[in-house]
Amino acid sequence: MRFKQLARTPYIVTDRKRSAARRWQMRQREAAPLLAVLVAEQQVPIDNVMAERVKAWAATEQSQRNTRARRWRAARRILALYAHNNNRALLAYWNNHRWLPGDPGYLLDALHRFETGRLVIVGGVIVPARAVISAAELTSVDSGRKPIARGWLGRASENRR
Repeated sequence: MRFKQLARTPYIVTDRKRSAARRWQMRQREAAPLLAVLVAEQQVPIDNVMAERVKAWAATEQSQRNTRARRWRAARRILALYAHNNNRALLAYWNNHRWLPGDPGYLLDALHRFETGRLVIVGGVIVPARAVISAAELTSVDSGRKPIARGWLGRASENRR
């Protein structure tokens, strides 16, 4: 099954991030000028702020990876429920579709579209479901009188009656 592997990226502390944290603390102090001394005493040093961000980054990244893995497992469980022919057609659609990135959300969406009838199997191949109406059927539906042309204000023009 095709999937895109995500690279792990560490949080890099830069001078720009440190200065942004300093500006953020400065704005907090300036928001309450009468309590600026009290706010400054309660603010954490920039080194501690950066250390907290490094820890939060690692925890958030792991949480996102866990969520992604859980979604892959859910998609595989759904695929396993289908008959062999349907399963094979869905996997071929997924593996050969160049516009769908290898992300579990896109696979789950494709499975949902198949379940709701927006994707159908035609000759062993998954294709989008389209309603095809012949020209004869279309003209028979609209065989009534031609609608009256209306102006900008929605009134029928007087010279057509």
